Amino acid sequence: MASPYRHYSGQIAYINAAGKEWGREHFSGAVHAHGRSLRALCEMDDAGLLREASWAVDQRWHPKEGFVRNIRDGKTIGSCWYAINGNTVECEGMTQTAGRISRRIEADRRVEFLGTHPLAGDAITAMVRGTDVPGSARSVLCAANSMAHLGDEDLSVMLVEPEVCFVGPGRIDVAAGTFDALHYTIRWSDKVPHHTDFWIDPVDCLPLLTVLPAIGERYELVSLDRQ
Repeated sequence: MASPYRHYSGQIAYINAAGKEWGREHFSGAVHAHGRSLRALCEMDDAGLLREASWAVDQRWHPKEGFVRNIRDGKTIGSCWYAINGNTVECEGMTQTAGRISRRIEADRRVEFLGTHPLAGDAITAMVRGTDVPGSARSVLCAANSMAHLGDEDLSVMLVEPEVCFVGPGRIDVAAGTFDALHYTIRWSDKVPHHTDFWIDPVDCLPLLTVLPAIGERYELVSLDRQ
């Protein structure tokens, strides 16, 4: 029996300034009548970190709910569940440092993005920003699970407003192939002040390439399967 959903999956290589692969991300998505169900498994070798994440978005890519678990050297250091309803964000979790946590935040406007650190999730900021007024940056209200570079510290929920700029369209070559892409930049916050360039395939918001010039890292799509 044929699946009633459209599926896609892929892998991203994490590459440092020396050109060495230091991690990877396996992601997948299922498209249904009311949005998408998305998943990612992120491996960071030097840090001994494994992140499992899943989240759901509506047809406009706005977040509905999600879950993230961080495991270091085989031991869970924190897991959190998130629910987003308009301006309201709820978080329930358990972490090594804080124990049982329960948080509820009422924002002054709609929460547009749930950040749990997979590249497949971060790319969604482009869909929220859109393609109008190229060259202009716009803030996206984000509920984030951590502000650490690897997403492995102070696990909870907080609001941040990254500035996302649409640069323009263009074709891009990555290990997985050649794509008609959209180019964006993002500045996450004062704690993460450097600008990041990233390119997406707009059909499924695929994270084709992400480049962090300040630290020399790049994240490149190396395989893709669509069904």
